[in-house]
Amino acid sequence: MKNLKKRVLYGTMLFFGVAVFMAACQKQNDVPSNDGTKNLAVYLTDDPCNFDSVFIDIRYVEVKIDTSRKHDDDDSHGDNDDDDDDDNKHRDNYGKWDTLTVTAGVYNILRLRNGIDTLLASGNIPAGKIRKIRLTLGTNNSLVIGGVTKPLLLFPGTKKYVYVKIHSKDEDDDIQNQSAIWLDFDVCKSIRLSNGQYYLKPFLKTFSKKKTGRVEGKVLPRAASPTVTIFNTADSGFAIPENDGEYKIVGLKEGTYTLKFKGSNGYFDTTLSNIIVRKNKETEIRTITLRN
Repeated sequence: MKNLKKRVLYGTMLFFGVAVFMAACQKQNDVPSNDGTKNLAVYLTDDPCNFDSVFIDIRYVEVKIDTSRKHDDDDSHGDNDDDDDDDNKHRDNYGKWDTLTVTAGVYNILRLRNGIDTLLASGNIPAGKIRKIRLTLGTNNSLVIGGVTKPLLLFPGTKKYVYVKIHSKDEDDDIQNQSAIWLDFDVCKSIRLSNGQYYLKPFLKTFSKKKTGRVEGKVLPRAASPTVTIFNTADSGFAIPENDGEYKIVGLKEGTYTLKFKGSNGYFDTTLSNIIVRKNKETEIRTITLRN
């Protein structure tokens, strides 16, 4: 696991952000939950797919913060909030947008796999519940498959904004109040092929490391080109191991899982049952060797 942990550390340091204060004006009908602020860091990681590379152009990162004390005990506030609203419109009743300091640029998403992440944005924000995260995409998006670079266009009807709604009740995570949030970019769900053209419609989910668990291990041989899937009735994850067979799946809800190693090139699958995942813990799996 030492090599994998070194890569995780390298990936975390690959990009870095400098936090600055960008406070928004308080709406007249909001009552602050308190007079303070808090630091927020947003990290980017990947749920992999079988492309050589996927390059995503990220320009801005914003968060929508609900500072109203009257909403503190009701997580349903904001569920029907229109994504097009901002705090200059009267319909925007469930928070205000605050811009984070972002490390803008083109990210090769597929480098952020097997537990590797990078700091995407950070800032000092008003204290309150985080209802949404909004990414603004640029136009310099592409992918590489079979060694050939292909343009990656936004899916027709998709705007340059990507909205990620945050629901603590769904995550069992209290993620709305966390100081660090991870965005898991599901590449396979986000890319579609139509008439020879690849289209991007980003699909992201959020998690916090404090309230989710991790699974790591090693699967051999490389000739099997294995993939790893972990699942139960409430959650799932996927990994494509590194060349040395090491893999890591993060952001898993606490629970009991089934772990499946799928082989190819004549190698048989292997399945492990009763894998226990606990919050803020790492579950190490014994080395699996697929047979042919």
